[in-house]
Amino acid sequence: MFPQNHALKMVIADSSPIVRTGIKRLLAEAPEIRVVEECVDDKCVIAAMGDWRPDFVLMDFRLGDGTAVDVLQQCTALRPRPVCIVYTADTDPDTRAICYAAGADAFYDKRDHLAPLIKMLRKFSARLLMGQAMAVR
Repeated sequence: MFPQNHALKMVIADSSPIVRTGIKRLLAEAPEIRVVEECVDDKCVIAAMGDWRPDFVLMDFRLGDGTAVDVLQQCTALRPRPVCIVYTADTDPDTRAICYAAGADAFYDKRDHLAPLIKMLRKFSARLLMGQAMAVR
């Protein structure tokens, strides 16, 4: 069991409570990640980033009156910068390109099964935890 006080912090942002609950259930497979806040819009995510200094931000592209791009622009100022993953059903190539240009670390089609998303998160987790271990030395 991974100690929760050493877990990586994640903010999840999606307007659907069903989607947020599903992601949290799947994260049970990744005990090194702890959801610290759930948001439904860009303003909540931006505030949560300041409050929690998360290691991950997992967000839908459409966030209330804003978009993931609004959040990504704020992420670039944070140190350390969280891993930012946009997951959305909007898979227009232009949307993907805009997200990467704004600083997204990954882009995931939410219509796909979530297991590959968890696998992706675990790879990022391993890198983050290795970096923390190196910083302690």
